[in-house]
Amino acid sequence: MRKINTIKLGLISAPDLPAEIASDLIKELPELLSEKIDKDVSWKVEMTIDSLVGVAENTKEVLEKADNIKEENEWDYAICLTDLPIFFGKYLVVANASLKDRVAQISVPTFGLMPMRRRIRKTLLQMMQELYVEESQTESPQAKLAVKEQPSKSKNKNKNKLTHQFSLSQIGRMKATSKDDVVDLRYFIKSRFTGYLRVLLGMTFANRPWKALFSFNKMITLSFATGSYISIFPTPWQLSIVYTPVRLIILTIIAIMGMVMWVIFSQNLWEKPSDRGKKRWRDLYNWTTFSTLSSIVIINYIVLFMMFSIAISIFVPPELFQAWTGLDEEPTFKYYLNLVWLVTSLGTLAGAIGAGLEKEDKIRNITYSFRQQQRYYEVGQEYDNKEEAEQS
Repeated sequence: MRKINTIKLGLISAPDLPAEIASDLIKELPELLSEKIDKDVSWKVEMTIDSLVGVAENTKEVLEKADNIKEENEWDYAICLTDLPIFFGKYLVVANASLKDRVAQISVPTFGLMPMRRRIRKTLLQMMQELYVEESQTESPQAKLAVKEQPSKSKNKNKNKLTHQFSLSQIGRMKATSKDDVVDLRYFIKSRFTGYLRVLLGMTFANRPWKALFSFNKMITLSFATGSYISIFPTPWQLSIVYTPVRLIILTIIAIMGMVMWVIFSQNLWEKPSDRGKKRWRDLYNWTTFSTLSSIVIINYIVLFMMFSIAISIFVPPELFQAWTGLDEEPTFKYYLNLVWLVTSLGTLAGAIGAGLEKEDKIRNITYSFRQQQRYYEVGQEYDNKEEAEQS
């Protein structure tokens, strides 16, 4: 069948990870939209990056901005991809839409960890179907209101699709009850615990802590140097013989958490109470900082463990191990593993000092996403304004 017209869909993404996801999606969306929604039209998908989508915590503000961008670019529909969590009361929202304005918003963090892109693609297609079905079934303002009151079977089918994507929780679907509400439709996670957990993991994933490998040069250098220095004394060798796995695990936790807490407070990464935003936002950002930094330290711990494993296996023959520890038997793999484990933990503790020597801006660029950096500067500006007001 000949395609009679062209429908333009615009993707408006926040910087960083949402922009990367949107760039991947525009390559495959035209074909998917034709296959899943309407094959009798030609689909054109365009993309733009807007910083407001990544920092504005007000849904109405974001959707109004999206509608303006849609009109400026002469798009028929617009969908925002934001790395902000979206709240509806005490619940976290997966996606919401203004059906009358033909714009929607998807919260990337609610999809948790991998496979994030596949889930977002399915949800984007579903939200596009919500917008498209709403308009295609509307021939007059009266008919449009009737459709809002009586969801179609295809919409119920969409609900099942989205619920299937969130197997860890149940998804709620709600239509607007007030004409003043800019959001006509929203999907939210009914389980508050699951919702917060998914968002925390999603925001941590958006920070991409694995890219910070070797970014803390001074921390890794000092950790390895300290561990190597400790290894020339017999005490760590003797302790590695008598320490049980439980003691080594406790020491590992202390080393990692000690490093994380030292970096957070020495570099002022913990957001303090302020008039900027609500407490739930501040808590979520702070725990994201904690989980991101914990992931970075754990990755560096593993790297250090591998480095010490290679060094000790090469430069510590069994005879030397026996002489320094007083073993009556030839040391097995277990003894070497315990020694490497102990030295890595002690070196990590000392490496916290090295992390404190890193530049504050560098640490923040590694551990903060675009959204958190903007928030940090806004809060900092708020404190500066308060101090100026008090002095005057």
